[in-house]
Amino acid sequence: MSLMTAFANDTMNAERLAPFQLPGATPRIYVDPLDDDAPSDDVVVTTRRAISRVALVATETGSRFQREGVSHDPMTWMMAPRALFGGASAMEACLKRDACMRGILLHGLSIGLDADPIEIDALVDEGEQDGGIDWTRDPNIPHSPNSIAPGDEPPRSEPRLFTATVVACDGFETVQAFHASIATEEAEIAGRLYMRMGAAMADAVIVEGFDPGAPLVAALVAPALCDTLALVAADPFSPLAAGLDLNVEQRFLG
Repeated sequence: MSLMTAFANDTMNAERLAPFQLPGATPRIYVDPLDDDAPSDDVVVTTRRAISRVALVATETGSRFQREGVSHDPMTWMMAPRALFGGASAMEACLKRDACMRGILLHGLSIGLDADPIEIDALVDEGEQDGGIDWTRDPNIPHSPNSIAPGDEPPRSEPRLFTATVVACDGFETVQAFHASIATEEAEIAGRLYMRMGAAMADAVIVEGFDPGAPLVAALVAPALCDTLALVAADPFSPLAAGLDLNVEQRFLG
């Protein structure tokens, strides 16, 4: 089955199969990536970071479809127009950071296969307000993106040490991990963990500072590193903190 045949057979989104286009614009044609290049192919000028965003969303799409047993082609999802991206496809839109965030949130939180971009952006805004995105929250429960509970203080903006522990099992593999790096807010750490671990970081426990007595820390982090992290926590502007990005993982099959 060719890519274009698979695209045409996506009955789940049959009403949205026609490529999105502005009134009066030239119809957009979806090209088969397995065909040879042609002189008439559109030239897209972009950056390595932008291409990495598309790859990230494509990877998360495939992982989610496999994890949830979705019987549709991830490539078709990437190429079909979506309301989430203002009628553009993920392949085109996710070169941009905002669209990339929408794509990974849609799949990371399993919010259907399309969504209102305003609702997804509200989740991002709420995560920034609260100091991090809650990947385990129920997206059907309404939350005000600007709500701050009484007594809450605005997030501090100076760099400081954050650490995180992760224990995750997908039925095939158990992952135990420890992370430490310098950031200005918890959301930065959540983003770093998501880039490295995908949905496995949903159960991550992120804290400001360093607790050498935590059981997983004692199991994974060497005493010398514990001493270093204690010094960094006390003075995040010290030379020891420069460029700190520590990740320790162990994995068990079955």
